[in-house]
Amino acid sequence: MMRIEGNKLVALLISAGMATTFLAACSINTDKLGEGISELGNAFTTESETTEAPTELTTTTVTEETTEAVPTPSATPSPTPLPQRVDYSNYTDIDLNDTFTVSSEAFSESSYVDNTEILLAKFEGNRFVVTKAANENVMNSINLIINGFYNEAAGAYNRVYSKAKAEYDLKGSIEAPYDVLVDFRYTTNGRALSVLMVYEVSGGEADKTTVIDFASFDMISGQYITFNSVCKDPKGLENALRSGLANSLKIQPKASETEIVGDTPETTAETAAAVNTPEADDFDAVYLAPGPATTDAARNSFATLYGVIDGKVYSAVIDMNAYANFLNRYGASLFIA
Repeated sequence: MMRIEGNKLVALLISAGMATTFLAACSINTDKLGEGISELGNAFTTESETTEAPTELTTTTVTEETTEAVPTPSATPSPTPLPQRVDYSNYTDIDLNDTFTVSSEAFSESSYVDNTEILLAKFEGNRFVVTKAANENVMNSINLIINGFYNEAAGAYNRVYSKAKAEYDLKGSIEAPYDVLVDFRYTTNGRALSVLMVYEVSGGEADKTTVIDFASFDMISGQYITFNSVCKDPKGLENALRSGLANSLKIQPKASETEIVGDTPETTAETAAAVNTPEADDFDAVYLAPGPATTDAARNSFATLYGVIDGKVYSAVIDMNAYANFLNRYGASLFIA
């Protein structure tokens, strides 16, 4: 019996030793596991920081590139600026009455290939504007129309300049320089002001283009004057004016193709017979302008009649008393009173 118990004791001792060894082994592995987890945590932390860092770096890099890109255009040489046009430094004042003044200025500007004498385009003519009026709203409304036409001509000049410049850059030469001519012609009888506006574009390979417009204004109210506003029978007045202009041109000598035809005080039957004048139906449009081409006969019943055919302007001075039956009360106050 004692032998058996001794064996049990030995077994117990062996078991206790193995348990101690096992616990010791477990204690060592736990520490290593903790260190491993700690190292793994540090690895995750480092990886997280490493992942975020490039984001900040990338953002900084993009910002720096954007900041550097802003001033880049200023380093590129800009084209030679076009001359400043019509600054009214040398204008001519014309008093149409005591409270109404207009100003006119002739101008000319040219564009060349940089650092050469090769002409690309030219813009010339005259500028017209109202500089004083008793009613400022009247002045502004008239100038709005007139300046709008001038700006259209200036836009045409900019376009042909760009076209000529592109042609020169591609070919090293141009077919011919462009020319833009703008002209404003006014008439007045002291109560109404009319402006005939014309600009022509020529040169290059294109045919000449002519743009014509007309505007007539009441100098007191600023009202836009039309056939409908001054007469009882607009169509009847227009037909009568067409016939009157055609008949007036039959007794006038032939003028240059580039000038407005008409307004010639003296003529002869022999000269008139040689002129191929238009008929009443040939006119594309007719315009009635109070007053003659000069202000000498202001405040009278004379008016200037314009007719347009294919970009060519014809004109004649007429007596509005002959057309009084067509006018309403307002029209009579403008053209006759």
